Amino acid sequence: MQINVRIRRWVIWWFYVGVFCGGIALANIFGRDLTPYQDRVLLLIGALHWILGGIVCWAFQSVKLQHPDPPPAPKDTNAAPSITEWHSASEFLLPGNRRSLLPPSVALRRSRKSLQDSLRASGGRP
Repeated sequence: MQINVRIRRWVIWWFYVGVFCGGIALANIFGRDLTPYQDRVLLLIGALHWILGGIVCWAFQSVKLQHPDPPPAPKDTNAAPSITEWHSASEFLLPGNRRSLLPPSVALRRSRKSLQDSLRASGGRP
């Protein structure tokens, strides 16, 4: 079973700030000679930070657990195939000098034939 977790960006920043400030608080608690009152104040501020973050995340629904969307149903295979336009390689021109890849006589013949075919397909209208 898969579950998608969607977390807003500010929640990640809140987490990073909490971890960073918590590291500073622990360094101060263990590295300095603080009074028990100062220790409690630092721990209380840290706990309030995490409690406030949890309440705000819950209130704004910033962390969501979602089940993934079901895969789309397969398309009908009996539908008419899409019409794709096809061009032969001889219809393309060389870049820069706009010359055909084929000799001029062959390219001219092919372009006339493709023009006639397109006129026939459109009923004689250009």
